[in-house]
This record gives sequence, C-alpha cells and structure tokens, in this order.
Amino acid sequence: MIIMKYTASVLIILLSVLTLSCGADSSDTAQEPEVEAASEPDADVAEPVVDDEDLFLLGNGRAGLFEVGMSSEVIAEIAQAYGDVELEEVDLMLEGMHAPAIEITFPQDTSESLILELDIEDATVYRIEVNSDRFLTDRGTGTASTLGDLRDNYQFEGVFWSEVGNPLVIIEELNASVILVPGEWWNIGVLEENIPPDTKISSFLIL
Repeated sequence: MIIMKYTASVLIILLSVLTLSCGADSSDTAQEPEVEAASEPDADVAEPVVDDEDLFLLGNGRAGLFEVGMSSEVIAEIAQAYGDVELEEVDLMLEGMHAPAIEITFPQDTSESLILELDIEDATVYRIEVNSDRFLTDRGTGTASTLGDLRDNYQFEGVFWSEVGNPLVIIEELNASVILVPGEWWNIGVLEENIPPDTKISSFLIL
C-alpha cells in the first residue's frame, strides 16, 4: 500500500514537470519574432524617361533641357538625352566682337537647331537661338508659326531691329525675342500693325 502511494506521487511529479516544460517551449515559440527576407532590388527597374514635351518645350529661359545660366561644361551631358547630336564650338563674331557659342545639330534636322551663346567671362549660356521647328511653346508656337499666330497667343508692342538688322518682336511673357522673316513691308518701313499676318518666323531668341 505504501509502495503504490509512492509510485503515484512520482507519476504526479513527472507529469507536472512535463507540463511546465511544454508550456515554456510554447511561450518561447510564440515570442520569437518572424524575420522577413530582405527584398532584393529589381534589376529591371528603368531610369526615369524624359517626356518629349520637356525635350522640345520653349519657355521662359529655356529651350527643351537647355537653360539660360547653365554652365557650358554640362551641355554635352544634357545633349545625350536627345540621342545622336553634333556639338560644335563656334565664334559668332556679333557686331565684330568675339562671341563664343555652341551649335547643336539634331539627327532629324540638317540645320543648326540650337545655338547656345556663351558669356565671355564665365562661359555660361546667356542666350539661346532656336531655329528648329520641333521646339514649341506651351501654346504650340514655334519657328513654323507666323506673326498672326503670335498675335493670337501673346501680347507684344512694336517691331524692332535685331543685331543683324532683321525685324523682331519681344514677347515679355516668354522673355524672348522672335525674329521675323523680313518682307517688302520692312524695306519700305511700314508700321507693325500693317505687317501681313502670314509673315513667317525665322527664329526664337530665348533670354
């Protein structure tokens, strides 16, 4: 009878130890944080693509990605966004004086599409001459437009002489001068309001 009580007591102790042991294991498992696998960078993610609208947008102080005030050292790097372009350092010799510039020719254009005129002292761009009709303002005006288109979209006063003697109008909203193709109206000194509306634009000078 004594032996049976002793055996029962031993069994009770063993069961208690097993219960405590299982509870501890369960608690440790529940508290262990889950570690998420680190995500690897996606090798297929492409670099941001420049919108065509930005590439050829004429605006206040800019012609596409080229801006007045930028250093000549970054021009070649920026030009890469346009593909296979040709860059040439030239001297425009404006009014008989040294006038350094960089001419940019695009593969879709056989003429000098852009001429970035440089400041003599610090070689920054101080003016951009736009000849290509691919560059347009946000109102669709460019070198393929006419004087009538300018009147429909912008306000300006009078016609003035350019540095080379051609007529121009000043669009203050764009901070630009627009060179007009001279006709008989210019040779005989007719006033601006009598200039034919179909008078073509020669180029934009972005200031």
